[in-house]
Amino acid sequence: MTSLAMKSRPFLLPVVTSLCALLALLLLVDPPRKPPRGAHQEVLLPREDVLRAVGRGYIQLIADYLWIQLVQTAGRARTAEEYRDLYPYADLITDLDPHFDMVYRFAAGALPTNLGRETWVNTEESSRLLRKGLELFPDDLKMNMLLAYNLSTFDKNYREAAQVAERASRLPGAPAYLSQLATRLYAQAGSVDAGLALAQSLVDSAEDEATRQLFEQRIRDLELEAELQRVDAAIARFRETFGATPPDVDTLSWLGFLPEPPHDPQGGGFFIGSDGRAYSTTQQRRLEIFTPFNPGRG
Repeated sequence: MTSLAMKSRPFLLPVVTSLCALLALLLLVDPPRKPPRGAHQEVLLPREDVLRAVGRGYIQLIADYLWIQLVQTAGRARTAEEYRDLYPYADLITDLDPHFDMVYRFAAGALPTNLGRETWVNTEESSRLLRKGLELFPDDLKMNMLLAYNLSTFDKNYREAAQVAERASRLPGAPAYLSQLATRLYAQAGSVDAGLALAQSLVDSAEDEATRQLFEQRIRDLELEAELQRVDAAIARFRETFGATPPDVDTLSWLGFLPEPPHDPQGGGFFIGSDGRAYSTTQQRRLEIFTPFNPGRG
């Protein structure tokens, strides 16, 4: 073997590697598709280990290219299945480059799709991507807010949504409403004690009188909600026994379904609404989520 041939080997290796990486990128221009199910063809991307083997030294370039593909896919998407295609792109990109934080936020915000009448799909994939991102970026405000939104709106998991919202409310730049939202979510989850503990901590740490008064009022709201939930439980027991809603709260007390009369910390009285739930004369609405907050999806 000549010395010239021996010297050429170190030169050929990066050339061959570059050609392999280029080939991988060319394959990604029009990735192979799974057999179609109906009118939609699901995207089938190369495996992470294959890309790492073939594109060694070019992983960031491949991740950037896939990011462009993801954005273009989002721009073309019209159906729930087409929006679902964002997930494999985002999952692969963040496997190749876990610190590509924009991918988590963009794809998680774009994935949920409303089929009509508030029937949402692709929400599980959205939350899965957010949880993946929060493992590396636990203090990312937008990701925390998006996850709290998913948990409360789509999963009705109000307790975990409250915990995530509480954590987000302590992050730099968090909007002021998040701490109040967290207490409301705790109330809706039936975890009034946790909401009270949070509200009390906010009272103790308030830096001005207006903020302190705001959370003192929230404590009173939570105490009232605890009483209303206690009356609701008594109504449910009455309904199970007699097959009907009680005519009033006094009947619950008189028949022993409510051993202790409810107490409104703001001095109001209690009544049973047309929906068969308990209310107070001092508060028109229950401490619940009526319109889910939207942290600015996408």
